[in-house]
Amino acid sequence: MLRIKKIKVKNFRKFHNTDLQMDATLTAIAGSNNAGKTSIVELMSSIFTPGKSLSVEDISYSARKDDIQRIQSIFNDESISDDEKLERLLEVYSFLNKITVLVSIEYDDDDNLHLFSDYLSDYDPQKKNYYFIIEFEYKIAKLKEIQDVIIKNKNVEELFSSLESIIYYCDENGEDRIKIKNKDVFYNLFNFHCVYALRRLSDTSEEKQSFLSKRLLKTVENNERWSNGLDKLVEDINELLIEKDLSSQMDALTIDTIKQTLFEFSKTNGGNTGKLGIDFRLENQDIHKVILEFSKIYFEQDGGGKIKEQKQGLGYSNLIYLLLETQIFKDKMDSAKVNLLVFEEPEAHLHPQMENIFIQYLNRINGSEESKEANHLTALTAISSSYNLISSYNFDVYNEVATASSMEEVNKEKPQLFQLFITTHSSEMAKLIKLSRVRVIRPQSHIESSVFDLEQFLIGLEPDEVQFYNKFFQFNMIEMIFADKVILFEGDAERLLIKYLVATDKNYRSLASQYISYIQVGGAYAHNYLKIIKYLKIKTLLLSDLDYEYEDDDLKKEALSLIGEVHLREVSNQTIITITGHKIVKDIYNFQISKKGVFDANNLICLKFQTFKDGYARTLEDAILVNLFDKRTVFTKVTREEMNSLIQTNKLCLAGSKGSITSIRDRIAKLSKKTDFMYSLLENERLSKAIPKYIEEGLIWLQA
Repeated sequence: MLRIKKIKVKNFRKFHNTDLQMDATLTAIAGSNNAGKTSIVELMSSIFTPGKSLSVEDISYSARKDDIQRIQSIFNDESISDDEKLERLLEVYSFLNKITVLVSIEYDDDDNLHLFSDYLSDYDPQKKNYYFIIEFEYKIAKLKEIQDVIIKNKNVEELFSSLESIIYYCDENGEDRIKIKNKDVFYNLFNFHCVYALRRLSDTSEEKQSFLSKRLLKTVENNERWSNGLDKLVEDINELLIEKDLSSQMDALTIDTIKQTLFEFSKTNGGNTGKLGIDFRLENQDIHKVILEFSKIYFEQDGGGKIKEQKQGLGYSNLIYLLLETQIFKDKMDSAKVNLLVFEEPEAHLHPQMENIFIQYLNRINGSEESKEANHLTALTAISSSYNLISSYNFDVYNEVATASSMEEVNKEKPQLFQLFITTHSSEMAKLIKLSRVRVIRPQSHIESSVFDLEQFLIGLEPDEVQFYNKFFQFNMIEMIFADKVILFEGDAERLLIKYLVATDKNYRSLASQYISYIQVGGAYAHNYLKIIKYLKIKTLLLSDLDYEYEDDDLKKEALSLIGEVHLREVSNQTIITITGHKIVKDIYNFQISKKGVFDANNLICLKFQTFKDGYARTLEDAILVNLFDKRTVFTKVTREEMNSLIQTNKLCLAGSKGSITSIRDRIAKLSKKTDFMYSLLENERLSKAIPKYIEEGLIWLQA
């Protein structure tokens, strides 16, 4: 199958120098709003569709800024004459930045290459590629226009306000270029079809009226059975008109109706009106207009009930629209061309179940391996049996074509392979796609974005790591690819506390305005997430419990001596051990002091856990109570009466002490319902003076 292997982009909007590797079957671009997903779609449309181009506004900000500075420096140079300015302004075109797109096409040995045969520029038999460069450069102004700007001191930027495209075929480095003079020949190498996010479907019945019906007719209008049936229909109708002599009847009726008007008109031109008559016959185009106007889709329910198109929910109508667009594309497929179908944010107006069905359908018709899974077939069968999409007109050919386009026949067809390209900001959509096919766009600044290829990420991992990411990414990591920042934590209690603080504490107002991905991970697994976090360059706060050894007879020991013992004890938290490289509490404390929790060289990841600042706590709950009860350490002895009084005063969901002496550590060691404990703190608004130091420091770091 002919396919796009890679698109290399320079100086286009937020993409200064970016490689986009394409999967042979399905590539998904995932990213947050304003990351650059639409820019990629518009770029593809501009390079693969005739009649479309780019403007100077599409040049990257930094490149355009450099160009303007260079142009202005010439124009404002008072030390040179007008003639020299003219000469330099003409010369500068060659040195200005261009939007450059290098497209690499890959093929197989059995592909039909007759359309590409003139463009082979690499004679290495091991390589099966064609390479093309599309450049968008400044259109050179006319000599008179430049002179006019110089003489009249006009805005010189007007001379550099439009772009023109030039297409070459070349080698893999973009060199040894040969210009393709006829651009249409290049466009003919591609069957490109794009379904944009801004679709015409509306949620109002009036605007949605019959839109799907018209798209369905467009889907079948090139079908041979449809064309033959249309010819037969025209023939039958005209025979009926002749048989009933309807043409003569209409002629007489019309002339009789307007004869008085004709008589009055004849007085103004000497009675010369000519012979007026009506020939009432129908041509193919007339029938086509009638069918377009009067054919309506309805959705047949179980039991025979029918719902009109405009009364059907927008989500399902939108799904049908997407499927019809897919069929229109498939009807134009040509194995001698690169067949590329693009969907821009197909999740618009689709709820999660519809997104699931849509991706499964695309996998099915494109023959990717996911389509072989039984649950995909089950879903397709379910939706095709739930609704029957047919015309309310009883034309046999219409029904025949509609039936041939149904899910059941699609499932029987031998898949015709083509490339799919999807952009999405939906986690539901992204998690349905194989990890190796996902490309993540992340903004690096307001003017630059980068593409992160998750296939390349997987290549650099050990087999057990690949298995881990393939298994857990869709369940517990997917949100991070859309996030501004990430917080990893251990349990529900941490989730409640952090979200409460971000939402209500004015000290974290900046975080509240950002998209934070909250990901719950166990202490034994959190470190497994670090590689993808580093790869995607996401600023991440990792909150974990120290979990040092705690013994039953610790309550009998004095607080000061117990602190000394704890310094020498081991921790059980595998994430802390992996990151710090230490197991002993004292060494871990020293690491935290020296690094301030930030162990990543790029200042992207910060690990925070309980330390001596939190009264030597080993869990979140310990650290909260040290502050709430105003105690120096979690080992400080407290009488039964005092502890029970503190619990009652603060209305905590915490068991009282039965022994005469207890401690915070002792109480928390016996706490089984940590989520209930946190809810009681939130409900009674006791958290404001009980925030652990490590939580506070972590959120301040993340906000910076």
